[in-house]
Amino acid sequence: MKEYLLLLRGGKPMSEKTDAENKAEMQAWKKYMGELGQKGQLLGGLPLQSGGAVISAKGATKKPVESSKEGIVGGYLIVKADDLKQASEIAKACPHIENEGNIEVREIAPMPAM
Repeated sequence: MKEYLLLLRGGKPMSEKTDAENKAEMQAWKKYMGELGQKGQLLGGLPLQSGGAVISAKGATKKPVESSKEGIVGGYLIVKADDLKQASEIAKACPHIENEGNIEVREIAPMPAM
């Protein structure tokens, strides 16, 4: 099996939803993560704090990329799948999709020998 990074972008903020909507979403996440764990497909993942910095050869900024077109990255998952198709199916079942977000799926490349 290969490893894939699922970048969770966009989505409706918790502050814009009712308590009932937030509770239902958290229950959906609990079920989703539990199922991935039972199948041995979940390797890790967490939500990300807003804010941060961008570091480049030109220096650093004290704020993250704020591309509203694709959505700001708000979290990630690392999963195991046979191929991109299976990893994409895992992403399609994620509660983040129902929360008006999108998910970028990328295969994690092995580190080259040094």
